[in-house]
Amino acid sequence: MRSAWIRRAGPGAVAVLAVGLLTSTTLGARGHPWAPSICPTAGPVGDPTAHGVSVQASGPSADAAWFRLDPILDATGALAGQRLAVGGRDGRDQRILDLDPESFATGPFGTVVLVGTDDGSGSRLLVLDPGAGCVSVADTSTDIIRRATIAPDGRSVVESRLDRRTRADLGIWRRPLGRDGEATRIAPAIGPDARFGRTWSTDLSWSMDGADLAIQSCAEVACRTRILTLATGRLRLIDDADLGPAIGLADGRLVSYLACRGWPCPVVAVTIADGRRRVLAPDAGAAVVALTEDGPRLVHEHGPRNDRRVASVTLDGTETDDLGTLPGGLGLAVRGRWSDGATSAPRDWILLAPDGRAQFDGAGHVPILRHVLDGHTGPIDEVLR
Repeated sequence: MRSAWIRRAGPGAVAVLAVGLLTSTTLGARGHPWAPSICPTAGPVGDPTAHGVSVQASGPSADAAWFRLDPILDATGALAGQRLAVGGRDGRDQRILDLDPESFATGPFGTVVLVGTDDGSGSRLLVLDPGAGCVSVADTSTDIIRRATIAPDGRSVVESRLDRRTRADLGIWRRPLGRDGEATRIAPAIGPDARFGRTWSTDLSWSMDGADLAIQSCAEVACRTRILTLATGRLRLIDDADLGPAIGLADGRLVSYLACRGWPCPVVAVTIADGRRRVLAPDAGAAVVALTEDGPRLVHEHGPRNDRRVASVTLDGTETDDLGTLPGGLGLAVRGRWSDGATSAPRDWILLAPDGRAQFDGAGHVPILRHVLDGHTGPIDEVLR
């Protein structure tokens, strides 16, 4: 039996336990097993004056982090753990960590990746900086931290928590990063709704301007989304039973798949203020909301397997542009649970990556960037200069 996590452990104990968890790696994995040191942060994480990790949004630089998370199966096919690969986009150093079966990763937030892992008795929330080779402990809890994200200002972490004994939803919590402070609940657990059935997962994502947090609770197919304005605490609910997973939140619109059991699937933009809809794509595959100099756009794959293409659509649905075909072996890189991997792309660009998943380890197909407005394609090292 693994030792229980002590919520109020001192900094030294927390550091030893965090590093002890992360150094349990498999040497056969591509990349380097990682034994990170503790980041010497002098102030709040994200404070420009602090020495240590930076979670501010990064510009078009190879310093931005990337990650991908893959399941580890035992001989019977059961989930035995999660293998995390993290690194910088220059591809020079990929680091490998083996985590507990109930783990997640999200981001990147500038140069860092946020990782949560639970050993059955306690949850740990860690900020990994692969470039600096260090880790910061963001939070520990006897509750299950099921998902989490870092606030756009880099000064707090927002968490979705479950009761350890019953796995009941405990709501959404916020805690300061890099300094002392108690976690406070900022949104209650979502109530039951027979139209959706049992809620299986909760995802957290920020609007493009960083003002609103989308809290999406999904059943088997359909999802309910609450929009939380962090500054005021205002909470709005979008609970149309035919809506599926969200793709993005921008310009007062929730961009979402309809409730489908697979791709292709229609994508709609729902105006948060009044619930009005507009169909942006009738048969989309992988999709993202990308920021451009002309405003946010839906970018999505479409077409048959032997002729996959990429298109971009303004969120009001008035303008659609063809961005050309997908090169063999590459797909539109999506974020979050669709791929369990991500990196950030500079404004006006999307990432095309092997199987649509972030990967910069020098193996297989090389990721490329494609311009959202004109379809121009360029190697990452050239675009980021």
